[in-house]
Amino acid sequence: MISKVIFSLRKLSLHPDKTKFIDLYSKSGEGGRSFDFLGFTHYIGKSLKGKPVLKRKTSSKKFTNAITKTEKWIKEHRHLEIKQLMKELNVKMRGHYNYYGISFNSRGIHSFYEQVKRRLHKWLNRRGGKQVWIWERFVLLVNKWLPLLRPKIFHSYISANPVLEEPYAGKPLVRVCGGAGR
Repeated sequence: MISKVIFSLRKLSLHPDKTKFIDLYSKSGEGGRSFDFLGFTHYIGKSLKGKPVLKRKTSSKKFTNAITKTEKWIKEHRHLEIKQLMKELNVKMRGHYNYYGISFNSRGIHSFYEQVKRRLHKWLNRRGGKQVWIWERFVLLVNKWLPLLRPKIFHSYISANPVLEEPYAGKPLVRVCGGAGR
């Protein structure tokens, strides 16, 4: 059985239409200088010290899709009690920030926050026959009364650096689990 698996792995090949080399250092206008992968657009930028660094930002397709889905959700749930609506919306916002809240993407998650805030204002004003939430009162709602979750960077590129050496290589086990009651 194992020999069949190894034999079939040797026959694997890359699809020529789905695989390509991208020169991220090429000059502007000389080809693709970025690529989309896992919801992020990857590109080469400059660090504060002027050195080239790989940066990631939210892919425009994924950003538009997230805004559209969130607006649809707000529209369908706008008749909930405001406290419940804000609680459930904050769960969705937290999920977005957890995934897209990485170094160099603060502009993307702040833009998402602002867009969701505008859509929330729009649909809260369509709950009844007249406009109840003037902008100044709405800002008090999302900032003080029932705060809308603010964007935050959760994953830093510094903490994502690979470990160059195994931390426990050549050392005895740190802890052995003996099971319950030991």
